[in-house]
Amino acid sequence: MAWREKSKKRLNMTSFNIAQGIHAFDYHSRLNLIATAGINNKVCLWNPYVVSKPVGVLWGHSASVIAVQFFVERKQLFSFSKDKVLRLWDIQHQLSIQRIACSFPKSQDFRCLFHFDEAHGRLFISFNNQLALLAMKSEASKRVKSHEKAVTCVLYNSILKQVISSDTGSTVSFWMIDTGQKIKQFTGCHGNAEISTMALDANETRLLTGSTDGTVKIWDFNGYCHHTLNVGQDGAVDISQILILKKKILVTGWERSITVFRPQNFNQFFIQPEEWKGGIQHHDDILCAEFLPPQTLVTGSYDGEIVLWNNSTENAHHVLHPDYQRLLKSKLDTKPQKLLSAGRSQPSHPVADHSTTGVRNFEIDTEGKNAVMRLCFLKARKNTAVTGGANLVSCGGSGYVRFWDTYKKQLLAEFLAHSGVGSIIMSTDKMNRYLTTGDLDGWLKIWNIEEYCLNSSKNKITKAPTLIRSFQPHEDRISSLEMCEPGGQLLIISSSADCSICVTGVCNAPVWIFGQAKHWHIENCLFLPKRDTNLVESEIQKEISLFSKEESCLDPTEHSLLNKKNKDDSTYNVGPSEDINLDIKYKERSTCMKETQKPYYGEVIKKSFSTFRSLNIGALEELPEVNKPAFLLDPEKYFRREPEEERPQIPEAPSLFKTLKAVFDEKNLFPKEILDHERKAKQLCQEKSCEVKKNKK
Repeated sequence: MAWREKSKKRLNMTSFNIAQGIHAFDYHSRLNLIATAGINNKVCLWNPYVVSKPVGVLWGHSASVIAVQFFVERKQLFSFSKDKVLRLWDIQHQLSIQRIACSFPKSQDFRCLFHFDEAHGRLFISFNNQLALLAMKSEASKRVKSHEKAVTCVLYNSILKQVISSDTGSTVSFWMIDTGQKIKQFTGCHGNAEISTMALDANETRLLTGSTDGTVKIWDFNGYCHHTLNVGQDGAVDISQILILKKKILVTGWERSITVFRPQNFNQFFIQPEEWKGGIQHHDDILCAEFLPPQTLVTGSYDGEIVLWNNSTENAHHVLHPDYQRLLKSKLDTKPQKLLSAGRSQPSHPVADHSTTGVRNFEIDTEGKNAVMRLCFLKARKNTAVTGGANLVSCGGSGYVRFWDTYKKQLLAEFLAHSGVGSIIMSTDKMNRYLTTGDLDGWLKIWNIEEYCLNSSKNKITKAPTLIRSFQPHEDRISSLEMCEPGGQLLIISSSADCSICVTGVCNAPVWIFGQAKHWHIENCLFLPKRDTNLVESEIQKEISLFSKEESCLDPTEHSLLNKKNKDDSTYNVGPSEDINLDIKYKERSTCMKETQKPYYGEVIKKSFSTFRSLNIGALEELPEVNKPAFLLDPEKYFRREPEEERPQIPEAPSLFKTLKAVFDEKNLFPKEILDHERKAKQLCQEKSCEVKKNKK
């Protein structure tokens, strides 16, 4: 091995001498460990700077080990031996947590190669001219699921009061918001291709679905497809958003230019895209777009740039970025470049910024830390152009939410909504009172933005708005968020890759899953009495430390999906639906799984957490002094044996004659004849006894 020290130019070299030799080795950069596949049936773990002996030895194989591969994220290790046994090891505990014995190759003489795809949980093993694929299966759960596959998008139809959802299996389902009952579903909308996004037209009578097959289809609610928009030019693309305007349909997601369709030209079934006059202004893929009447259009890209367009002329005029703002010349590139690759396009070279303040250089973000995943205009703030303040919200990479003033081209505020989870998505209500954010771990946060960034300021605000609620309704990535107000009550609808769609209220409301056996009644369960605003905000501030994910040091099992103070007796017990398959698939969590019982609106579900990260070791609290009871201080007094007392002797009962005599003597009731008869009888007895004595003599 060789490595270079920071302060030195020459390489430091070292070597390992292992008895009997090894077949393969792998290096874990985070743990700074080397694993070797030994011929002596052992897997050894080495510290690169300690060559005398291994820091750990993994015993368990009965034949020589021929391949090893680290599972980096989980701190685990795969090993494969000549007797065709695959083992998975826990590095920290140095224990075998799984053993798989299969007849991989038929021949005994083979050469083995490993490749583990951590992003998708797939292990590839080659045996000479054969290739084996082992996919990690997710564990089954008792949790109710709404779709058979991961849900990708969710919409709300305010006219029909229905929720529309789509999944990766090209299925579209319709649900009643009042009860959670499924009404109908369309299957195979785009064949086997994934439906990545959906949109409703202005009248909410047509549904548009975008798929990875490169098409956007326009449907009615009877399942009839009226038009197919050829977005990808017969190529596979990743459509991230469909934006429907008055005279055009904009599609974004896989290239740096905007794909536009004009409905007035929809005279055929297959529709081809038209030219976007503004050309290409982004340096990376466009991920989202938003429109503010009468003519302001904004688009956000993977590198963090937000471009402002004039929708009438289709020309861009400004670029907003957390690190810079720059002015654009009209029609820098009038010919759009079609990039039809399925993945992200390659960013261009760093360009010069010619702004009004001078010339400066900036580099394009290639890691997605500033990626703009969602854009929302605060349309309820109508006087922002005059009074100042934020009228645009963006979110995405690194979990940040940013507030912009598009009139003054200024970043007013940014705060960290979710830390350590990558990109996030968001949604806001029509009155712009609340902002909902969701992350890759299934957490939702609800913020009060009604009074946030109402005025312009020279200094950027970094303080977050008031956090109303933080909870985890899903066990996997939140794919879509929607806020609606059926019957005047604000609801948050969320979909996730865990195959479920949930709905809940803003403050301490229960969480329902579409597809559960027990139907709910929104008007009865979400009625909340009016409370003092100051009191509510004071309680919220007290609970932020309990519910905030990144600031809390509690065990994950302490975070209930519902507020622990919510003891409303009107909730229902949720049971699994009889007509829905409950073998829901979730992504595997890090390290071993442990079962925890967690209240989820009346039912108990099994939640998986990391074995090591959830341990909370601390000193025990000292017990207060306890006064011992009297029976412990003087046990002899309370538990000694009492001596047995002597029982009194019961006198013999007198004869009947004596008893009667005593009674009659007491009453003077014995007549004279009876007394004389008694005397005579005694005399006779004495005489007879004398005669008997004489005869005996």
